[in-house]
Amino acid sequence: MDKSERRKKLDQTVKDFNKSHKSEIFTMGSEIEDLKVIPSGIEKIDDFLGGGFQCGGHTIIWSPSYSVGKTALALTTIANAQKLGKLVCFCNTEKPIDPARFRFFGVNLEDMLYIEAPENAEKALEAIRTLCRDKVIDLFIIDSTNGLCPKSVQEEKGGKERSLEKKNIASLPLVLSNFYSIVSAHIFRSKAAIIWVSQGRTQGIGSFFVRCGLSGGKAQEFYAYQIISMRKGQNENAPMQSVKRFLLDKDQKLRYKTENVPVGFDVVLKLQKTNSCNSAKENSELHIAFVAKKGFVDSIEEKEQEIEITGTKEEKEIIEKLLIEKGILKTNKKHPLLDSGYSPEPSLSKGEIKPPQGGTGENVKSFEDSGIKKMVVDSIEDLSKVMDVTDAKEELKKLQEDVKIGDDQIKKSKTTPYTEELVDKLTDSAKKRAKKSEKTLEEKMVDKGLAKVNKDGSIETIPVKPKRGRGRPKKQK
Repeated sequence: MDKSERRKKLDQTVKDFNKSHKSEIFTMGSEIEDLKVIPSGIEKIDDFLGGGFQCGGHTIIWSPSYSVGKTALALTTIANAQKLGKLVCFCNTEKPIDPARFRFFGVNLEDMLYIEAPENAEKALEAIRTLCRDKVIDLFIIDSTNGLCPKSVQEEKGGKERSLEKKNIASLPLVLSNFYSIVSAHIFRSKAAIIWVSQGRTQGIGSFFVRCGLSGGKAQEFYAYQIISMRKGQNENAPMQSVKRFLLDKDQKLRYKTENVPVGFDVVLKLQKTNSCNSAKENSELHIAFVAKKGFVDSIEEKEQEIEITGTKEEKEIIEKLLIEKGILKTNKKHPLLDSGYSPEPSLSKGEIKPPQGGTGENVKSFEDSGIKKMVVDSIEDLSKVMDVTDAKEELKKLQEDVKIGDDQIKKSKTTPYTEELVDKLTDSAKKRAKKSEKTLEEKMVDKGLAKVNKDGSIETIPVKPKRGRGRPKKQK
């Protein structure tokens, strides 16, 4: 039998075999597709891994310690996969996660399947099997492997609850070993990427060499396409930002000092195992910055220095005003008297005038449309013409108390907050108090005994008699 006849017979045998098994088990090597990946969206990490996380395979992310960015990397990958139109499922077996944490990394919760605290490991693993068998998922993340609790640990053979005193030896590795051997074929055909987030465990107990290794048994290490370990780097490699701190010295002069403050930490990724030709070599390390307000960043942008004001509450107010005068800080305040802290409501910020909510019916008017806001500001400006600024500030405090009293009356009567009558009443009472507190030079001389008031109301100065003694008397001014 020559080569061509053998080839024809081979093709017919393969065709009959596939037909009998109702699947294309045999294919030609030319039909092998290029391996696809799901990128994390972080350029440095994607280049380090060979483009991203492998589709149709398992990737393990683990660390010997906590809070090094494992979950952050998983959530960042979810957000980027959703941008690419991928279907994602996140299985949380470890601890509750606030929805704001997902949104911080850009995850769209409406488009993500979520499994929280499965009863046992078998249910979580069966979910992976079902989704991959039906080819309806692109990315499945388990956080974490250590949170999976097998059914054999929880129950006895008869279904009775198992005591915590009983020892459980290699229960999870046994379950995972069966899972990998059964489900890996479904995962490969579905081209879904499976990411396992795991922690370390102490290995080598009873020997001379004790170390921290990956938990979950040897089956994980065997079936994994890539194994990535993460740890924190040195403090000197942490991302820093320059901060200018202003303070007042003993002489009440404005001083500042510039400091470099850490805004995150350095993360070290080590590629312990890889089957990719495009990734870095095994045992290679990558340093990347994790910033608390942003997450993983490829590079730290040089921005303007942040400004911090230190000291007591009074010192902070003084420093703030000095910085505004020098143009270092910007303010949206329109009037100098409003900067003093005037506000109809104590809960409002400085320079902001808003009416309290409440009131119904025809008497209620819009605070902006009725022009009452302008009247309040104008009345404050009139106060500055009547008295000095320092006296005006005290007068404004009294005016604020009147406003509070007016607010209490408004709440009782359920009428419109700031009517024109109330504004006029408050303004007139404030001007009257201002005129009473204002004294002329002659009135001050009368108080000090340097002048007297005649019957007709005129004021006459009293001449000062020179004191007797040595030398000539001083001339009167």
